[in-house]
Amino acid sequence: MLTDAMLILLIGTVTVLLPLSKAYRSRLRRRLMKQAEATIPREPWSFLESRVTRQSLMTGGAVLVAGLVVLALDRIWAIDGGNFFLVIFLAAAAGHTLADIVWPGAPGTGPRTARATTPTVAHYVPPHVRVWATVLVCFGVLAGAGTLLLSRSDSFDRDTILSSSVPALAVGLVLVVLLVRWATRRVLEAPQPARDEVELYWQDALRAQTLARLAEIPPVLSLLTCFICGSALWGAAWEVTPPAMQPSAWTLWLSVTIGVLPAIMVVVGAVVTVVRGGTWSEFRHVRDALWGGVAPDPRTQEVDA
Repeated sequence: MLTDAMLILLIGTVTVLLPLSKAYRSRLRRRLMKQAEATIPREPWSFLESRVTRQSLMTGGAVLVAGLVVLALDRIWAIDGGNFFLVIFLAAAAGHTLADIVWPGAPGTGPRTARATTPTVAHYVPPHVRVWATVLVCFGVLAGAGTLLLSRSDSFDRDTILSSSVPALAVGLVLVVLLVRWATRRVLEAPQPARDEVELYWQDALRAQTLARLAEIPPVLSLLTCFICGSALWGAAWEVTPPAMQPSAWTLWLSVTIGVLPAIMVVVGAVVTVVRGGTWSEFRHVRDALWGGVAPDPRTQEVDA
């Protein structure tokens, strides 16, 4: 729809323009310092701000391209209003991920010494986040593939399922997972030369933030996929049901289960994590995993080797 295309273009434009504001960049830098509980030396401020600018430009650019595509296809495709959020999320996720693939991280100028150890994603992303993300992604892939297979069943209307967002989500989820894995590998392979422990610590904090944001993209898209699959199956079941009758109980239960179960799993996982004293903070996790739970003293000038 034309309205959706205009809103998408507006959001993309705002995303592109925001990092051009010095106050906005400073606010993001101060928030990173507060979350990481570390003093960021003044020298890398420009690097941090340029990183924020690049990510926003890539994300906003991807949203703008998506808006232009929707605008161009508006005359030949009947685009549902519900697809507005789907287009925004897919475009923003793709742009953010591509930014991390193209610019995985780069040190500033000057002499530096690289760390001897090679951290993995387990050092940066809390374990329960990785476990639940994997579970949700698997559930989302199965939900998308299963819904497409069920479209061939007599219990569901084929056209209702295929004309929904299910086919695009089934393919898009797999592509996003592959892109995120690629971006994650690129970020982990990027060098981390640092002058001292303080600089290396904020590099770890920045990397943890990047990997945590990447890890959140596939499970969120999986939740959206499951909800839309459940909704499509519900509508498809009623479509083949004769008037004055109800669909089979198993078709309705299957639709509700696919659409609601993943969200329930997220709530249960969050409760279990809180009860067991776990943390959702990637900054606290990386501090415990690589720094013994203590941020380095800003006065320390030794390189962590």
